[in-house]
Amino acid sequence: MGSRRNDNPHYGDGASPGKIFIGGLAKGTTYETFVSYFEKYGKITDSVIMKDRHTHRPRGFGLITYEDPSVVDQMIQETHVINGKQAFGGSDA
Repeated sequence: MGSRRNDNPHYGDGASPGKIFIGGLAKGTTYETFVSYFEKYGKITDSVIMKDRHTHRPRGFGLITYEDPSVVDQMIQETHVINGKQAFGGSDA
């Protein structure tokens, strides 16, 4: 009998449909601002702003996962400015 995990082409690589990398965030971007900006595109199922594990300061990038993976295609076509700085996105899947 085979494992169901082996049937998933994204298993173990951290990728998932609907996940998008957001880089170029202003260091002062709060989690609330981050989510508020991106939730206008669709329902978010997961989100994180990455922080330095020693200083706990934001590292300038994050990840958003949308319930509807087609949102990612729209997102990467648009320009995003958050806290006066242009952020960029790319599919993580």
